[in-house]
Amino acid sequence: MSKKINRRRFLKKSAGYTAGVLAAAAFGPAINANGKRPASERVRLGFIACGGRARQLMKIFKRFPDVDIAMISDVIEPRMNAAMRLLAAGAHRHKPQRAVRHEHILHRKDIDAVVIATTEHWHGIPHIEACQAGKHIFVEKPLSHTVVEGRAMVEAVKKYGVIAVMGTQQRAGGHYKKAVEIIQSGRLGKIALVECWNYHNTRNRVGRAPDSNPPPGYHWDRWLGPALSVPFNPTRLSYSWWFDYGGGMMTNWAVHHIDVILWAMQVDSPKSAVCTGGKLVVDDMSDTPDTIEASWEFPGFVMHYSYRGFNNFHAVQKRPHHHGICFHGNRATMVLDRNGYEIYSDSDPSEPVEKKPASEQDGPWQRTFIDCVKEGKEPPLDLELSHKATVCCHLGNIAYITGRRLRWDGEREQLIRDEGASRLLEGSRREGYELPKV
Repeated sequence: MSKKINRRRFLKKSAGYTAGVLAAAAFGPAINANGKRPASERVRLGFIACGGRARQLMKIFKRFPDVDIAMISDVIEPRMNAAMRLLAAGAHRHKPQRAVRHEHILHRKDIDAVVIATTEHWHGIPHIEACQAGKHIFVEKPLSHTVVEGRAMVEAVKKYGVIAVMGTQQRAGGHYKKAVEIIQSGRLGKIALVECWNYHNTRNRVGRAPDSNPPPGYHWDRWLGPALSVPFNPTRLSYSWWFDYGGGMMTNWAVHHIDVILWAMQVDSPKSAVCTGGKLVVDDMSDTPDTIEASWEFPGFVMHYSYRGFNNFHAVQKRPHHHGICFHGNRATMVLDRNGYEIYSDSDPSEPVEKKPASEQDGPWQRTFIDCVKEGKEPPLDLELSHKATVCCHLGNIAYITGRRLRWDGEREQLIRDEGASRLLEGSRREGYELPKV
């Protein structure tokens, strides 16, 4: 397949776009991962989505003096309005062009890279199309909405030779790197259990609201994209809580923990997964659980995730934070989160024997991506590993939905003797929103 988007297909999708924006597209070819770029040159970014996390990323990228945010897109136009105000404010001001459809960003030859921060079910299509257009990619977590989609995204990066990084910013944290070094050194001894958790009393979620007409500037059918066509309802915009558009806390938060655990334990695929829980407290319209107990079996250890959306108990009272990871070794125990880490000796666990405070994560991770784009070098995290962490989350959700223990062949990315659950590895897509062929 050509690295360029088929022009006839693009123009069909781009009907109604102004000639002035199309004329601005021919400033020169985008760079690729196989060539070097002088560090003095600027990186021109396009943002695909302008929601909450996207605007957080805009604040980070806009402060880099060698970055221009050249274009933004979102199917909810009020979000683009908010993004334009943000980008125009402060010392580092940007004046991007804008469009509802992300294809306009990909058609511009002067844009080097894209930031994809859409709803989770919209990650795959623009990611693969960006690869085909020769754009480098910073894609928010989780990588994909299904296992099959994630594999296609990874293969597209390999085929088209672009740089792609997932937004697991903990990878840039100095205290996370040091913690991983300690774990891999054997200092904690044999680690048979790794627990991770999210406990916080959110008090409410999406609530209940009647269906209605979309507000002005809300391109609802386009927002639904690959998902089933349903009437507009404002509760669906909180997409993380709906399996049609996200994956609940499993893909929203647990993916951060699991990425670090796989990194520290030097594994990539579990042998099995189980998950129980449910909507046991909240009464709202969405369908993802507010209570989760999930376990994955790896060779030599078990990984466990607990989520309490309506309870504020913390498993380790000496570290009163709503999230964390605990590595249980037979010599020592480490508690690790975004605020730092503590190590407790197995002989005297009353007080930590070592502490390390937090180090910056958001900012350094995005800076690393920009430097890789400018220098044409491989990123420090292979997208394959980001895919593996996301797959663990998908398996947890599939185990929850089916109520079964899943056995997993990580090499083939197939479930073992479970035809019904296997259908959820790919899911379904609405006609007209199929994944591009890789």
